[in-house]
Amino acid sequence: MEKADLILKSNAIFTGKTNGTFAGGIAVKGNKIIKVGSWDEVDLYKDLHTKVFEYKDNLILPGFIDSHMHYFVGAFQSSGRVCRTLFDAQSKKECLDMVAKFSKECAEMNKVVGMGWHLPSWDEADRNPCKEDLDAIEPNRPVFLLSAEGHTFWLNSKALEACSINADTTVSFGKVGKNDDGEPDGMLYELEACEVANTIAFKADNNEEDEILMAFNKKLSECGITSTTDVSNCPEPVGDFSEYESLHQLELDHRLTVRLNLYPSLGLMPDTGLADRLRDKYHSEKLRVAGLKQFIDGVTSSNSAFLLEPYTDMPDSHGRPFYEYETLRDCVLFANGQQYGIKLHAIGDGAIRMALDAFEESQRKNGPLKIRNSIEHIEAPHPDDIGRFAKLDVTAAMQPLHLAYENLEKLVKIGPNRSRYQFPFKSLLEQGTVLAFGTDYPVVTFSPMETIHAAVTRQNIEGHEININPWEKIPLADVLRAYTFGGAYCVNQDDILGSLEEGKLADIVVLDRNLFGVDPEEILETKVLLTVMDGDVVHQV
Repeated sequence: MEKADLILKSNAIFTGKTNGTFAGGIAVKGNKIIKVGSWDEVDLYKDLHTKVFEYKDNLILPGFIDSHMHYFVGAFQSSGRVCRTLFDAQSKKECLDMVAKFSKECAEMNKVVGMGWHLPSWDEADRNPCKEDLDAIEPNRPVFLLSAEGHTFWLNSKALEACSINADTTVSFGKVGKNDDGEPDGMLYELEACEVANTIAFKADNNEEDEILMAFNKKLSECGITSTTDVSNCPEPVGDFSEYESLHQLELDHRLTVRLNLYPSLGLMPDTGLADRLRDKYHSEKLRVAGLKQFIDGVTSSNSAFLLEPYTDMPDSHGRPFYEYETLRDCVLFANGQQYGIKLHAIGDGAIRMALDAFEESQRKNGPLKIRNSIEHIEAPHPDDIGRFAKLDVTAAMQPLHLAYENLEKLVKIGPNRSRYQFPFKSLLEQGTVLAFGTDYPVVTFSPMETIHAAVTRQNIEGHEININPWEKIPLADVLRAYTFGGAYCVNQDDILGSLEEGKLADIVVLDRNLFGVDPEEILETKVLLTVMDGDVVHQV
């Protein structure tokens, strides 16, 4: 009998295969789980060289998988090189004061970058940000401020210059804000307009990149995240993908402590040549091009999400999709045919229906798919479409903490009738849909505990309800499955990850308490004691 390198024991093991826990152990050899069973059964795999960890009543479960993260932007933002206090700003003045303070503290940096300002949190009179506001604070360096939802940039004059944006700049979707003289006013709306600003603002210097990535991976391991994603935030493939190569080098040096599933942009032409080259190069169990990403609409906060009916607060508009349906459909059909799973950003009910229609046509043309398609966010679906996810085997990749971030915003934007179907976790599950939870970091924190709490309670951290459909909360076991198995299913790795089973890769987390035996508010206090990724201990308290 082969002997284990590592054995973990506890009275509370959640494998993900049932709704409860059991007392027993997990034996690991190399990077694989070789036994899940009782204490006596796993002890048979022990010898003098086996490391044994006994955790009494602490919960052992599969490693968390964040199914929707902007990893490279997030790593840069987590590095201290970005002013993130703007999430707390309640007025334009407060926001500008925060930027001015950060600007002074980062005098050695060649740009000033921030994220988190949120117009709906400001008084009506304040909702006119412009480049002159930022020029008064920092006239000599570019200033890039990304909004909280990630779809609007506020720039100073130097940043506009760095992006080569002038009076003649136009975009086919979104908008470059202009003043009365026809000159750029510093505001960029939606992804095409924001594309260059995103690339410049969140790009690390070459000599900083390894340090930033390693530090971020350490933080992810401390939170129990063993797999995550980098989903493109651009409608077209941009950049030199040097970040991919940095991760590849970390993997070759045995320093990559988190699995990365990469989703570059699907683009707008039925052509996967660039993606093919990237997939051929990055295809290991730790670093892989897992599929492609595209946007259909924007967000409800700026009325750019695509709805079937007009907005409640803007009755003359229901938004519009970024592209004609035929363009999206042709790209999806081609990419699926080349065995690329597609993640489609769709928030409004019109966009969600478009995504489902495209995936349904792909199934008709391509036949049963060996890869997985998913719709990302699904914040306001039409009730008639909720049952289509399971029928089409489309994963619902959702971010429960966005409920708290929105704070009943949907009531204002789409009214009470449509808000009854916002973030419908339970309804999707009851139809047989696979849920995959994530965070959309850096939009909200990457720590899983706040997300778990929001999904279980549909309350914010202060205990206040954050929606009008509390019946859509789901049990803890389903939440943990969505954060483990669902994430693996979404990226087509459920055969090797996502549950604690013999033969699967050893990605395992130990928490400092049994979540099944505590009040929901205690979830927020929970810490990770141990993280094992690929059979190696990458975090231990």
